[in-house]
Amino acid sequence: MDNETQEQKDLSSIERTFELLSLVTKNQTLTVRDDQFDYPTLLDAVRSFRDKKHRFRLIDTGRFNPFELEWLTAGGADLYTSDEVRTNAQELELINASSKRAKAMLAYFYRGILGVKEHESSFPLEDLMKVGRSGIYTHVTNREQRQDVSILSQLAYNCRRGGSWLVYYHHGPMETSLVDLARNGAWIHISDLSLKGEENQSIVKDVIPSARSLGGNLVLHWEKGIPLSLLDDIVAAGALVLFKSALFDYKSPYRALENKVKRRRLDHRAYYLHPMVLP
Repeated sequence: MDNETQEQKDLSSIERTFELLSLVTKNQTLTVRDDQFDYPTLLDAVRSFRDKKHRFRLIDTGRFNPFELEWLTAGGADLYTSDEVRTNAQELELINASSKRAKAMLAYFYRGILGVKEHESSFPLEDLMKVGRSGIYTHVTNREQRQDVSILSQLAYNCRRGGSWLVYYHHGPMETSLVDLARNGAWIHISDLSLKGEENQSIVKDVIPSARSLGGNLVLHWEKGIPLSLLDDIVAAGALVLFKSALFDYKSPYRALENKVKRRRLDHRAYYLHPMVLP
């Protein structure tokens, strides 16, 4: 019985390997976790992937050591990791250096709270700043806890110095401090739930040109809907809009704006794995 079980596992592994290797030639973005395949299989797949329009994206669960990840990113894999998996800044910098040489990308999601000592015990803020300066695309959210926007602005500045971006996912009302964050070149994701009231709407109109002036931008996730006039202003200012609701019918006054927004492509470096998700 044990032998049969092992044979079934081996057969399943072989089938999945052939499936992965067949996908690398199909002109599409591939997203795999490091625990789905063994290291040699992933390395072969990455090296075989030669699609300049699409990406080979590897989700890091901590299975591989930094040296193995250097080889995978050197082969062209984009690596998506976080402080839940990697907390050694020097290792991250080495992995990022190999990814840069291959024109790949390292995305790092910091899920701690900036400036709170107990959250920095395993990954100090100083190390996070080093990560930004090394050119790693850094992602932060305030979904669970409030973040210090002044520290975020410092981090955005460091990312810009390193040739990458800070991508910040903001929940709740707009804050005037977000304008300063935008002036440091951050990409700021919000939903239209953050735009209730004249003050919030006024702030967002200042955020967009400030971010765009240094290579960042605002990404608006459409959920409940905002007045057409405000959406028109946001689109005219150059922001990107992601519509979460069903497509508008041809009679909708929003349809023309929707078609215009569709022509603007969100850079893959400006979101973490899924563009429609607001972490």
